[in-house]
Amino acid sequence: MSGHGDRGIRIGGNANVSGQIATGDNVTQNQQIDAGPPSDVADALARLERLLEAHAGDLDEPARARRDLADVREEAGSDDPDTERMEGALARLGRRVAGVAVLAEAVRALGAALGVG
Repeated sequence: MSGHGDRGIRIGGNANVSGQIATGDNVTQNQQIDAGPPSDVADALARLERLLEAHAGDLDEPARARRDLADVREEAGSDDPDTERMEGALARLGRRVAGVAVLAEAVRALGAALGVG
């Protein structure tokens, strides 16, 4: 800024500016940052569902694993998701699929996408 009353912003050099910038009197800014894009959760759910079907024969309780995944899906899609319920379902699901590495990794990835576990 070059003088009193100058409301501009001058950025020079090899600058890389990211985020909000404002100038002036009575400026208000709002920024909302989500934990992760919803598509990450949807992708992780879909991937795990496909893998469960592909490896159902390798599991002792594939139907219960599917129910655990359904619980996570329902809660994640809720208007008021219960983190504790999702964590419980993910923990059960993780135990049920622990013997199949690709499934165990998919459960871990889903937990990371949801921000739980």
